[in-house]
Amino acid sequence: MKGKFITAAIIGFFLAFLLYNSFVLFPKEKAFKSVSPEEFYKLMQNEEAFVIDVHVPEQKHLNGTDAWIPYNKIEEFADILPKDKNTPILVYCRSGQMSKIAASKLAQMGYKNIYELDGGILAWQRANLPY
Repeated sequence: MKGKFITAAIIGFFLAFLLYNSFVLFPKEKAFKSVSPEEFYKLMQNEEAFVIDVHVPEQKHLNGTDAWIPYNKIEEFADILPKDKNTPILVYCRSGQMSKIAASKLAQMGYKNIYELDGGILAWQRANLPY
């Protein structure tokens, strides 16, 4: 009986984890847009855009980065984020995984114009864009 309970608990935890990742972190209708390095570069030219490096540990930032905020501490740094929830926010990391998590969290916080660098700085470097 005890073994069945433990097995059921493990299966329940696993299912909850999958549902969370599927619907909260990576919903089917994303609240953010993944863009190519070239598109990200164009978006960075907008003076109103707020650019965030979310990679942990901290890395060399792209020129024009406004802030470094660890991807898993976005809410703790809400005071340095733009007050206007319609401000374009550009998020990047090294490979694109941490930035997707951060972009999802920003959307949960109410931000509307979130762009995530697909492939991260690694893709940026492959595209030979200024670093």
